[in-house]
Amino acid sequence: MTEQTERTMEPWSEDELRTKVGQLFIVGFHGHEASEDIKTLIKIHKVGAVILFLRNVSTATQLIELTTSLQDITTAAGHEQGLFIAIDQENGLVTRIKPPVGAQLPGSMALGATGDASNGFKIASATAETLKAFGINMNYAPIADVNSEPKNPVIGVRSPSDDPEVVGRFVSAQVKGLSEGGILPCVKHFPGHGDTAVDSHFGLPVISKSKAELDACELKPFRRAVVEGAESVMTAHIAMPGIGDPDLDENDPSKKVPASLNPDAIKILREEMKFDGMIVSDCLEMDGVRATFGTEKGAVMALKAGTDCVMICHTISAQVGAIEQVVQAVKSGELSQQAIDASVERVRRLKRKYAIQNSAASLETLRQTTLHEAKSRNAKQAALAAEVYSKSTTLIRSEPGTIPINPSKVKVVFVSPGKTPLGGGAVDSGEEKTREAYTPASYIDLIRAHNPEAIDIRFHNGIQVSAEEEKHIAESDIIIFATRNASLSSYQKEFGLSMGQKYGNKLIVVATCDPYDFLEEKSEVKNYITIYEPTIPAFKAAVDVIFGLKKAQGRLPVSVPPPKHAIRPLTTSDDDLEHLWQLWHKIFPTWLIERQRLLTLLQHPPGRLCPYIHEKGFCLSYLNDGPQAKIAAVGVLPEYRGKGLGTAFITNAQIQLRKMARELGEGELKSLEIGSNFPRFWPQVLVDLPQEVKDFFIHRGFRKSTSPGVRDFYRDIRGAIAPPAVLERVSNMNIKFSPWSAELYEECIAKQRANKFSWVSVYEALAAYNQYDHVMVAFDPETNAQIGWTLMCTQAAAITQIFAFLPLMSSKGKTGLIAAVGVDESVRGKGVGLALMVTAIEDLQRRGVEGVCIDSVVIRGFYERLGFEVCWDYEGYVW
Repeated sequence: MTEQTERTMEPWSEDELRTKVGQLFIVGFHGHEASEDIKTLIKIHKVGAVILFLRNVSTATQLIELTTSLQDITTAAGHEQGLFIAIDQENGLVTRIKPPVGAQLPGSMALGATGDASNGFKIASATAETLKAFGINMNYAPIADVNSEPKNPVIGVRSPSDDPEVVGRFVSAQVKGLSEGGILPCVKHFPGHGDTAVDSHFGLPVISKSKAELDACELKPFRRAVVEGAESVMTAHIAMPGIGDPDLDENDPSKKVPASLNPDAIKILREEMKFDGMIVSDCLEMDGVRATFGTEKGAVMALKAGTDCVMICHTISAQVGAIEQVVQAVKSGELSQQAIDASVERVRRLKRKYAIQNSAASLETLRQTTLHEAKSRNAKQAALAAEVYSKSTTLIRSEPGTIPINPSKVKVVFVSPGKTPLGGGAVDSGEEKTREAYTPASYIDLIRAHNPEAIDIRFHNGIQVSAEEEKHIAESDIIIFATRNASLSSYQKEFGLSMGQKYGNKLIVVATCDPYDFLEEKSEVKNYITIYEPTIPAFKAAVDVIFGLKKAQGRLPVSVPPPKHAIRPLTTSDDDLEHLWQLWHKIFPTWLIERQRLLTLLQHPPGRLCPYIHEKGFCLSYLNDGPQAKIAAVGVLPEYRGKGLGTAFITNAQIQLRKMARELGEGELKSLEIGSNFPRFWPQVLVDLPQEVKDFFIHRGFRKSTSPGVRDFYRDIRGAIAPPAVLERVSNMNIKFSPWSAELYEECIAKQRANKFSWVSVYEALAAYNQYDHVMVAFDPETNAQIGWTLMCTQAAAITQIFAFLPLMSSKGKTGLIAAVGVDESVRGKGVGLALMVTAIEDLQRRGVEGVCIDSVVIRGFYERLGFEVCWDYEGYVW
């Protein structure tokens, strides 16, 4: 036990305990000024983070005064570091700092519709500029949820897409834009809130997917974000029974614990994804926790599960009550001091990086500067937003000659749903709900800018339009019908369908939020535009398209399923093998393999290989002991890349390898890597591959290993065996050498197992083929005990057929292999390995071998002493 560990085991003082616990709480408050509640939480309870909502924002000067005062209160209260002042500035539907305080910027699905992740970076950078100017240093964004359930009541257009790859690209771009702009991004809602029809504000959603299914969809964007440097992740109040012990009864109560309180979910982040950033919970006053476990108990459970910070946004009694319960849990030992310390250090580390530097200017100067800079910044950002909104506006379909319309020659009627009464449930955050069914009344002003006589008709649930309004609709030349979530709002849907049936081509529907409203009703709604959020700038972009000022540039980011690639298991039929061999030569022309060698590679190891093929590509993967999995080779014809086939191969391999491990009774996979052992293709990823190839793996959740990569070595042995100094040293060593034999088998295998060498099966395979002479053995001359072994194989050795590229090492093909060099632990460091190498090279030279390969080498400096040079250099990529 270290001195530091001993110290932290001692009970903290009351002040020290409360100071540490307070840093792990994120709290909200009401009002445009620092309330007495928030002052108490900062001064007395030492909370370390504050979250702002729309209820806290009125003007630019008010906002900067508020954040400045909060930091001043924190300093005066003796905090070592300033606050995290956070906000949900996702943009689009969830925008806390709205015009005129800040420019309206596009939300996630509008960004996804542009198809260009650089737009995500630009908008995130602009968001960071605004937040930083107002003294805010953390943003609970971007959304990494995959909107795979169209009826999702809380995510919807807050997600970029229903394709996890698209979501991952835009999330990573936004993370980069925010963090480079000085704002800590928090990726949410882990493990993924997209595939549920229940809003966790009002209940506990349950997603009944297996871990493999989650890996294939929900977890992908989070895995990519973590690999690419995300420093904070927010957990969701979603029960996911599939992430825990698969042997537990699905009706077990533990299966219904929200991920935010579930150690199994946190382990995916910490242990599987190797995430060492800050984990925060979603608000514990949401009914997904409050109605099941209670906010106060939920705080203890979240921290106990491995969360770093818990969020309680609204009620002072719940905030103080939760703090007190956590304090008592630490005192009782239910929460360990070490875990609290680790969480506090994560918070401190990020606070150092994203600290807000308070201005020394007078308050009046600060007000004037803020107001001036806000006007200039807003104008610049509004121009950027208009450009992106224009790129996102999507013309799904239109009848020839309908769009654009001539504003001077048509009678336009604008029809849109009016506001309906709001429902209640969990404590309100001020957030505009994804599934509201009304549009802004000011939309008509945008239309009248082009057609001043346009008639505005607002309709409501349960109230029919008047006879006069119906007459206007009937007599119009063009009906522009703005919907909002009509796919879930029957009165909007029915009204739109009836107008489509009556008026045909003259109806133009603009879906202002979810794009699903009339996505499939092609015969009734012939002219259909989607804009992904009901904001004024987004609707203006649609109006510009309708009246011919702009052309629609967006593309639908949902409901177009990814290509159904006809991937199937590879068979041993002649047709399949010939097709695979032809594909290999087209995809990897510099890594050619003889047909028979490729066939041999596909037969090893029996029952553990997972080969899949497609008309345009293939994937070779297999299961090692452990169980550990390898994706040995994945290839797609150049002209077919970028269509999702490579992604489909990797996803399919993950699913099948997990299934294989379970069916073989070996449990869940412990690792998944790019590379191979036996059969050997490339042991890892080649260092000199183009970066875009490496990014392919990174963007699919593989992370670059921190361990040194391996190398393949080669040297020509037609000349001197080794440098004179090495030969002299070896000749003076008192060691006996002999090729292996059947009589030496038992001792060899026993000692190799005792030394825990990983390659014992290769020696067993050589013995099975009666090819003992392909191993050199070193002996202690006094006891005649075996003390070292190495493979020294010519290409006549059976096992060399499982090395794909051995013939490429020499133009003449006379290449031998030295591998699996092992020295007994009792004699290491005495030169036995070096002597084995020299003796093995001499033996290979006598058998006509002209060059020697040593594959998959980790150590540095040993083989170089014998004149070996790096042939191929690799680096590891692990899941």
